[in-house]
Amino acid sequence: MTACKTLPEFDSSNLESVLKAFVKAPAIAFGQSWLPQPEPDFLGAEVRVGRVADQLLVLATIPDLDIFTRVTEPNQRTWELGDVFEIFLKPESESHYRELHVTPTNTRTQFGFSAVGAPSEILPDGIFESRVWIESGRWIVLALIPCGVITNRSSIENGERWRFSFCRYDAFQDGRMPVLSTTSPHPIPKFHRPDEWGVLAF
Repeated sequence: MTACKTLPEFDSSNLESVLKAFVKAPAIAFGQSWLPQPEPDFLGAEVRVGRVADQLLVLATIPDLDIFTRVTEPNQRTWELGDVFEIFLKPESESHYRELHVTPTNTRTQFGFSAVGAPSEILPDGIFESRVWIESGRWIVLALIPCGVITNRSSIENGERWRFSFCRYDAFQDGRMPVLSTTSPHPIPKFHRPDEWGVLAF
């Protein structure tokens, strides 16, 4: 279980301020649990989470030697067009869940699912905010997700629990297959398996 604690005040437009706010939040590591050992091109990203009022904040630090995307507008099929960071969130006691994407150009894709196996619903861009910083050898994502996007309620209750998973497509411009990784212990590289996701406690 991962505790989601209230963060100190910070400037979300300033990377130094963001990193300082999350410094005490435990890091959640990415892996490839379906393999006996990671692929040679695997680079281990990490995520930290926190809360500000009724928003979940997600900070991902993503090492990457070839940062790119061909995405040109919101709600495209990001995973087919380059690098993407993916967020899966689901109220623990409910069947519906959300899949939220951020690319290195800070373009978002947003899906809703009524249940596992149900068709996806494209959600409007802007239901959550994000910031992206690109540095040498890595990109950093800050996502700010209102409670209502996930639970259809306006506030987060103390003791509330969500299932979560953070995933990544690390793509290459030379035509190699992307390297997939996730924070969940999936026995196969399929991300829509909420029973295997982590538990986030507020």
